[in-house]
Amino acid sequence: MDLTRLTGSISVFAAFLSLTCLLLPGCKKAERQAPEMPTLTYEHPVAMDIPVKGSWVGHLDGVDNASIVPQVTGYLQTQNYSNGAVVKKGEVLFRIDDTVFKDQVTKAQATLEQSQAQLQQLNYDLQIYKPLAAENAISKQKYEDTRLSAIAAEAQVREGTAALELAKKNLSYTILYAPFDGIAGISKTNIGDLVSPESGALAIVSSVDPIRVNFAVTQQEWIQQAGKNGDEGIRTDSKLDITLKDGSTYPEQATVVAIDRAFNPQTGTIRVQANLPNRDYLLRPGMFIIATAQLATVKNALTVPAKAILSTQGRFFVVTLDENNRPSIVPVQAGAQIGERQQVTPLKPDSLTPQSKVVVDGLLQAEAATRNPDARLKAVPASNQ
Repeated sequence: MDLTRLTGSISVFAAFLSLTCLLLPGCKKAERQAPEMPTLTYEHPVAMDIPVKGSWVGHLDGVDNASIVPQVTGYLQTQNYSNGAVVKKGEVLFRIDDTVFKDQVTKAQATLEQSQAQLQQLNYDLQIYKPLAAENAISKQKYEDTRLSAIAAEAQVREGTAALELAKKNLSYTILYAPFDGIAGISKTNIGDLVSPESGALAIVSSVDPIRVNFAVTQQEWIQQAGKNGDEGIRTDSKLDITLKDGSTYPEQATVVAIDRAFNPQTGTIRVQANLPNRDYLLRPGMFIIATAQLATVKNALTVPAKAILSTQGRFFVVTLDENNRPSIVPVQAGAQIGERQQVTPLKPDSLTPQSKVVVDGLLQAEAATRNPDARLKAVPASNQ
């Protein structure tokens, strides 16, 4: 066989196969291309003053809470207010049957008048006996007996006067008044019940405009505010923002009116009281609220967008880029959040400065790239996006 012709045929056949493979789908070799790294964005940390706020769960109570307790024993005759109604100072709340007490006043008045008449008679006799005794027209013993009887009569008058005052006071106790403006609670007794000082309160009246805010501040929070002036810290006349149970912010601020003298050694807290305007009586004693106040201000604190912070197992960090866009992890301590920015404090001094480039978008890709020492990332300032 002609070797030259065979070689030529093989070459032609190979060329044919090559051409056919180029034309047929699936015969072209797949070209491997490295995946393109997405473009990341970064921002520089911004130094700003950060307010440090404290929040405390508190409860509401009346500024004054009066238990309406009967001072005399008798049958409850009337309840003169609607349960849970707003009452005014001096308004009649209850009446106790006063028949017995009126009789006691009448009897005491009669006894007093009898004693006064007797005293008047003895004083008249003394005026007559005194000159007669001096002239020995009557015995000195008679005069002395009359004088002593007059002294005893004066004592009876004083006793009768006190008895009458007590009877009148007991009569006045049959009407129970509201001691101040406020809300009278649901009555704890019924008309016709026999009531007495031992039977307990008929109702409770609470003054609720303003209403009292009670909460406790820890020693750490107390020390944190030390040396602060102006509107910062918890002190008398400090202003508090109030958040209600549904998360809404109450339109009025509370004003601190009292701080206890000492910390409770069992709880490590000090009691604080504030007054909160409550003109429409929306707030009632027993409600829970959150009181918030500014304790201090951190000057020139570094802040980054909150979305630039990664966390794992309670630790926080950001990813920064050097001048060659090589990523590295910077551990930080996360602080207060102001809007969309959050305070960060680097755990290693100078590892984060206002000149640092902090990855904002593409954070997970940047974090993964930190494990590759040769990684170079594409990044642009967030302001260019």
